[in-house]
Amino acid sequence: MLDPKGNAVKIILLFGSLSCLTNFQEGYSNSYPNTAYLSFKDYINQSYIDRGNAEGLREWQFTWLWSGILNVWFLGYLFGTFMTPFLTDNYGRKMSLLIANIVSLIGTLVATSSIFLRWPELLFFSRIFASSSCGLSFGSLILFLQETTPTKQRGLTSFLSEVAFIATNVLGMGFGMDVILGKHLDGLIGIGAIPGVLAILVTLPLKETPKFLLINKNNRHLAMESLIYYRGEREDNEKVLEEMLKESDDKVGMPLPRALKEVFARRHLRKAFIIGIVVGIWPIIYLSTDLLEAHFSSEVAQFSSFGFIFANFLASLCGMFAVDRFGRRPMIILFGVLNTLSLSGYILFDRLSAFVDHGFSYGCIVSLVAYGITYGAALGPIAFFITSELTPQRFRSLVQSMVFAFNTANNFIVGFVTLPAYKQFDVWSFIPLFIVPSVLCIVYLVRNMPETKGREIHQIVEHLARTSSLDYSKIRPNRSFAGSITAVEDDKSYGTTKL
Repeated sequence: MLDPKGNAVKIILLFGSLSCLTNFQEGYSNSYPNTAYLSFKDYINQSYIDRGNAEGLREWQFTWLWSGILNVWFLGYLFGTFMTPFLTDNYGRKMSLLIANIVSLIGTLVATSSIFLRWPELLFFSRIFASSSCGLSFGSLILFLQETTPTKQRGLTSFLSEVAFIATNVLGMGFGMDVILGKHLDGLIGIGAIPGVLAILVTLPLKETPKFLLINKNNRHLAMESLIYYRGEREDNEKVLEEMLKESDDKVGMPLPRALKEVFARRHLRKAFIIGIVVGIWPIIYLSTDLLEAHFSSEVAQFSSFGFIFANFLASLCGMFAVDRFGRRPMIILFGVLNTLSLSGYILFDRLSAFVDHGFSYGCIVSLVAYGITYGAALGPIAFFITSELTPQRFRSLVQSMVFAFNTANNFIVGFVTLPAYKQFDVWSFIPLFIVPSVLCIVYLVRNMPETKGREIHQIVEHLARTSSLDYSKIRPNRSFAGSITAVEDDKSYGTTKL
């Protein structure tokens, strides 16, 4: 019933639905607090009044408790990220997704209960459940999408994950407004149980990825069944399996500590890890309202923030259909430059509004929307899946999890210091926090990032494993299957050299 069998429309519908349902928890739960902030403040204060604290919480007490509720997400997310290599490599991509969706549903139910029971402490623990499921589901979903999709559609379906994430951000910000569910926290949180249940129901009938079955489980029969399930009956299916086997090596089944050591010891794995980190240019999605309130009323800032995230979403839809046409490398570099210019424009208009005329403050909105467009069109989505296109099967989930863990910790640190730095140094703080790192990242990517569009994974890995002086900008995708199976055979050390 759900099997796409190579039908492009069915592939987009199935994987789009799976991405939306699986990513709902992360995007939705992290965005509605931005617009429903005052309702949560009233709920937390009232809960302490009901328990005998007649005056409720003091402002500093609420700030610390609210900060804890929000930022505990990073701890749970890191735990889920660290569990991803173990679960995905031992139990499969599908089973990992199923586990993540079940834990996510539990987190939603516990969070909803905390509203009815008026226990904000329970809300704190519910976010640990939810975030750990997101750390697992995000990595598992990327692996699942990449390993079930034909090479020519790999970019499009991988893009779906981030498009779905941004879409649920839009939904969360919208639902968190007072005019919708912002004043009804039980409904605002509880509605997340619906996609939670649907995510489990959609995942259950799906087959495991053909690559996992073929390489990790060494079961060619089940791999062929899975290949037919996702890509249909084709004359070249046997050749496709043979192509997949080129990613196989004697590292499958390697203990995790040894695999971790090998990532840093092998140059091509190390480079894939670094590229995954520098591509992840940090967004300021959740700070948009705070920034704009320096120039506008709360209402204008809220609606401008919603416009910012909505433009981000629309741009991601365009990027989804462009990535397999124009390639990852040119899109990342072009939109990386435009993204940095947008943030520079925000600084310029902010200073002009302060020293020349307040009318320039509207340029801040334009710059912020431009920032969202450049992020959604390429930077955000490609950053989340590029690592899996640069690493062989054995190390894919490990390197991807390492990148996610590093970027999560980095986002936590940058997010933690951004507002205090902004209040202390104004927009000048954006230069060392965002602009300088972005410029350095772009320079590194220009020199080191290969094009992955239309290329089999083993071909990309072979190029990374060769000489670092290779001009990656000259690598062009193979446009035929025949071209893909005549890959360079002179260097197979990427997966078989022992420590």
